[in-house]
Amino acid sequence: MIRKTISALTALMMLLTVLGAAAETAPEVDYTTGTPWLFVDLDGNVTEETDANLKDNFALGVNKAIVLKLEYKGGIPAAGIIEDIALQARADKARMFREGTPDSHDAKLAFDLYGLLTDWDSRNASGIAPLKEQTDEIERISSIEDLNRYFTEVPYEEQLAPDTLWSCGNESSMTDQSVKELFVSGTALLLEDSAEYTAETPVGRTLWEAKTGLARRMLVKLGYTEAEADAKIEACLSLEAMIAPSLPTEEDQGLPDFFEKINNHFTRDELAEACGQLPVIPWFEKTLGYPEQDSYNVYYPENLSKLAGLYTEENLELIKSYLIVHGVIGQAAFLDRECYEWEYLCSHANMGLTIIPKDADVFAEYIEMQLPWALERLYADTYLHAEDKERLTVLAKQMIAAWHQIIEEADFLSDETKAKAIEKLESIDLRILYPDDWTPYSYSKVNFRSAADGGTLYEAVRAIRKYNMMKKTESFSAKPEKGKWSLKPSSINCNYSSSDNSVFIGGGFARGEMYNSGMTDEEIMGKIGFFVAHEISHAFDRSGADTDKDGNRVQWWKDEELAVFSEKNQRLADYFSAIHPWEGISWNGETKTGEACADMGAMKCLLLMAKEKEDFDYDLFFRSFAGAFVRKVKLEPVYADFQNVHPLNYLRINTTLQQYDEFLDFYGIKESDGMYLDPEDRVNIW
Repeated sequence: MIRKTISALTALMMLLTVLGAAAETAPEVDYTTGTPWLFVDLDGNVTEETDANLKDNFALGVNKAIVLKLEYKGGIPAAGIIEDIALQARADKARMFREGTPDSHDAKLAFDLYGLLTDWDSRNASGIAPLKEQTDEIERISSIEDLNRYFTEVPYEEQLAPDTLWSCGNESSMTDQSVKELFVSGTALLLEDSAEYTAETPVGRTLWEAKTGLARRMLVKLGYTEAEADAKIEACLSLEAMIAPSLPTEEDQGLPDFFEKINNHFTRDELAEACGQLPVIPWFEKTLGYPEQDSYNVYYPENLSKLAGLYTEENLELIKSYLIVHGVIGQAAFLDRECYEWEYLCSHANMGLTIIPKDADVFAEYIEMQLPWALERLYADTYLHAEDKERLTVLAKQMIAAWHQIIEEADFLSDETKAKAIEKLESIDLRILYPDDWTPYSYSKVNFRSAADGGTLYEAVRAIRKYNMMKKTESFSAKPEKGKWSLKPSSINCNYSSSDNSVFIGGGFARGEMYNSGMTDEEIMGKIGFFVAHEISHAFDRSGADTDKDGNRVQWWKDEELAVFSEKNQRLADYFSAIHPWEGISWNGETKTGEACADMGAMKCLLLMAKEKEDFDYDLFFRSFAGAFVRKVKLEPVYADFQNVHPLNYLRINTTLQQYDEFLDFYGIKESDGMYLDPEDRVNIW
């Protein structure tokens, strides 16, 4: 069985190689054939000669001159406002460790971890040895019984690749946020998207080359021959190829019914029967320390069934290879200089990065992965200001007031549902820039030796992993922590969480050209204000409509209202499915509807606010909005962008604006213009 599977996988990889070679000899693609608009973001599509009439393509008309001047920085294969503030955040964090001094336990942990990251003498002296101890332990396993002992007796933090073959944890119930439950999630895949195992994309090809290349180097460094290394990688991919069809694709995860599909409750006996020899319940109780439960949520029952069926003596070597390959990839960054650099290039391959940044430029990011809140407190205290938090909070409350009108004018909702929608709107928890109370984010129970005291990075990472798992397990027995932040203050991001009805605006996002205290109302509304309104609008997109004011996944709309809402979402999906960045490229518009609904809802909200402002400068507002999405990107990362639930940047500009008369009338856009959309064809849900 093993030999047949490996042979089949080898044939598949040979076929993919042939297809890749064929693609290289295929006719040259004309990337300027996008419909209904030129793909403005793609590097090379916009030149000095490109006709840029804002009535035909507003993104191009407003941003052409900026696009032509954009330069790639920091090895990032994309340029724009978001990339600029990301680089600013990187520089700001590096400066904290270069110029600051720790004044608390948590700050000292962050500085000590930075010291261990930069202690190359110690890291290089240890070399691959810490990892070899772990891989040797896997190699000594000779039976499924041995493997089960490994999973349940070796401490979580000492295991080579925990949370890969399956993962477990606790969360609030989807239908009652006041109740905690244990969940079983799916198998981790090297190629990440299960669809890649049957229909390769350029993203999958890049991941395959990067991860198998890193694994091969690491395995050879561990002492395996090249042939042995290749066999292990092939065995890992063979197991994944058998498992992948049982997991949802990334496209599946973007569809409206995804959350409904991952809510599958098993009794303890049903879970034990489904697992067979797979030690999921012992893992919960012995390894992680959770109490025995009567019910468990199994996200992907088909995956659990498939994994349980493969968890046999016959497949033991495949499973061991899977754990070793995932483990060496996951641990490489914390070893010597050579392993660190290999891992950095691998983990950034889909971005097209080929340059290793200076240590000082990126090591703060590694601290953020391990001790996020220690770094976040330093960042907030250094760079974020109370007056900006207050100004953006006031702005968000004005947007909530504008959404009152949107809800009241929604002719497809009953008065009863409108009342519930307004109750949800008023219950939104605004998390702007940084928390008011830092107590829940303390690392008071974390301790590890610094470089000066003879500590090592590998030891520190283990200590942090142990603490994180202990804290996660302890949280199961505690009451749900209302108001606790999940995203971090330095995040170059904003977010709406349907599970607790909260809006988060990252402090790192509110920097540079996205926000500064000297901006006019029009500039703020067009830039960061749009994103604040966007996140509020998510409360009433297709996912938000499934959760009530407390984040419970329950139906609070009438059936007939949901039917109309579904029709509106389908029209929006069809609208996006008809858009092509260049000839021959298509996507499933259904995956874009959540973000597009929020974009269009945000614009409507802002236009309502604009009507209340005297002498509002609409030209500055619309241009500021377009400027927030200005971008130039190389071809390699674009294929990953296609799979993103967000529309491409130029589409977020054009598709949003053409829904509204305020925009069309202000610029005198007529039926013959490319930005015009007939009223009966408009797809703004709200």
